[in-house]
Amino acid sequence: MASLTAYFDRDARVIGLVCFPHGLSHFYYMVLPPMFAVLKTAFGLNNLEIGLFMTIFAAAAAIGQTPVGFLVDKIGGRQVLICGLLLESIAIGSIGLAESYWQLLALGAIAGMGHTVYHPADFAIMTSLVSNKRMGRAFGIHSFTGYLGFAAAPLFMTAISELWNWQAAFILAGVLGLIAASLLWLNSALLREMGADSGRPKKTEQNSQNGSQVGQGIKLLFTAPMIACFLYYVLHQMGNGGLRTFLGVALWELYATPQVIAGMALTGLMAGTAGGILAGGFLADRTGPQIWVACMTLVPSALLIALVGAFEMPLIVLVLVITAAGFLMGLLLPSRDLLLRSVTPDGSMGKAMGFVSTGSNVGGAIIPVVLGWVMDNSNPRYIFWITAGMIAAALFTFITVKGVASQEFDRK
Repeated sequence: MASLTAYFDRDARVIGLVCFPHGLSHFYYMVLPPMFAVLKTAFGLNNLEIGLFMTIFAAAAAIGQTPVGFLVDKIGGRQVLICGLLLESIAIGSIGLAESYWQLLALGAIAGMGHTVYHPADFAIMTSLVSNKRMGRAFGIHSFTGYLGFAAAPLFMTAISELWNWQAAFILAGVLGLIAASLLWLNSALLREMGADSGRPKKTEQNSQNGSQVGQGIKLLFTAPMIACFLYYVLHQMGNGGLRTFLGVALWELYATPQVIAGMALTGLMAGTAGGILAGGFLADRTGPQIWVACMTLVPSALLIALVGAFEMPLIVLVLVITAAGFLMGLLLPSRDLLLRSVTPDGSMGKAMGFVSTGSNVGGAIIPVVLGWVMDNSNPRYIFWITAGMIAAALFTFITVKGVASQEFDRK
């Protein structure tokens, strides 16, 4: 009993230490949008110029994630996680000290580089240290804290700005990251992955093996299961993320839905997804990544979203339908991450997660342009049908990976 308690305590501490910085990573992704108006005034910017900051941030994160994944598998996740968190938190905090537009762009690029570390390092650490029987819940809590970070950023930034000023909001946001990095450093011994610091070849032997290891890693990323996982992340971001971005304006254009109701629907989408993620962690631990789970979540959620675009609903029904769709989408996410783990060789989780999570950046870059054009030039109901189609299409990528992974997962 004492041994079981010790294992649970270690799992809980590892999950907590990894998920706190992950929540901050989503928090940092959302610190700028609530401050658009104040930054435009402070620096005399237009919408394109302020949007360029987000583009540079996302581009730096997308470009760097896969190379960082290789680095994580080479030297371990804890050092990379601490350094990346320090880099991003210092860059975000320094926005409060910026005096010119070019400084904002430079800080955006630096923050994006720091942002690359979380998924590769987090999943490498959890895969190595958390008990297999709790892995689904670990992945679920990890995703859940990201949504908490999304939700907390607007409230934090606007509240601090009202209390003091916008500069203080960014500086204090940066301080949060320094606190998190200090906690990771103080607990660095606990976060040392199994095998990350032992059993490595001697330096001369290691140098001779580097080329072949990189080649094998690149070959792994271009296997069918990895490409399918990458496409799942692309499609999920284009579906869930696209709906999240354009839900309010589409409802107004299509049905003249009051702003407060549209806001409630958006909150329902986010809250439903977060609740689904938590429940999905327990489900993933009990069943593993099963095709029937994907069918019972992705297909109904896509149908619900398509129905919103097809029929005007009573307002309370609208909010409930959007919330239910979010819950179903969230329910599958821990199983998705567990599925990726099942097709990833030991010691390669960093590069695998770095590669597939880049799909979120790709999807996030594509879908705003597509849906923005639709809103300007076509019928707003297509917003719901396009995002529903993306969500439904993700089922085929899940089936592709599962077809290769089932025997491997069952063996584990």
